[in-house]
Amino acid sequence: MLFVTPFLIILLTSDYSKGEIHLHAFKHQRVNCNEKTVLQCNISSPTPLNVVQVFWRKQDEEDFKCDPTSDNNPPGFECNYTEKSLTLTISNPTPANMGAYFCCIKTDSGHGAKHINVSIGECTGELSNQIAGPNQIQCSFNSVYPGAVINWFHYDKDLTSKSTTTSLLNSDGTFNITSVLNIQDDKKKYTCSLWSLEQGRYLNQEIEVPYHADSSPSSRISTQHRLSWTLIFFSLMYFD
Repeated sequence: MLFVTPFLIILLTSDYSKGEIHLHAFKHQRVNCNEKTVLQCNISSPTPLNVVQVFWRKQDEEDFKCDPTSDNNPPGFECNYTEKSLTLTISNPTPANMGAYFCCIKTDSGHGAKHINVSIGECTGELSNQIAGPNQIQCSFNSVYPGAVINWFHYDKDLTSKSTTTSLLNSDGTFNITSVLNIQDDKKKYTCSLWSLEQGRYLNQEIEVPYHADSSPSSRISTQHRLSWTLIFFSLMYFD
């Protein structure tokens, strides 16, 4: 159900003082995840305006207010006003920032408001993989959007049924998705991919995860140490 604060209801249903104030804005704006975005309302009037106040509101968030004259605006937002426009900058857009934003203006002769519906594209996030334990490998997609599942493959063979996937919703609206694959055969390479149930397609490129039965973080460190001591030993023999 659409919810609008009482103040915005007054702005949207009241007369614009005989058409003296005109606000123009694109009703829908799709923004890129984590890419600075500017929302803009253009202001025009056939007569000079004596502006009392300009600000931005967000639907369903009563505490959200961005005022160009205030130093106490919502974190991650900046608003500016000129005689011809009112802008709202979202410094680092995330899914939590989606919704309807209203640019509002009050003058001594009237008031007005326009809304912009903000949606967000995909968030690719960070990808990683590691050995999770004996006969297990792990693949993680952190800070991704929209929500998805991880599919596992060995070449064309689908191994997803042998894995366990967990999904955690972050405060910014993104997801941390982790999957652990139980390995029965010692194959050389596995592939994990992120599949969007909402969009019906893969969101991220496939990640090749090499695996060896004896591989683990500790065994790799030990191998490096053995190699270092070997080099030192041969160096000493050479100089003697």
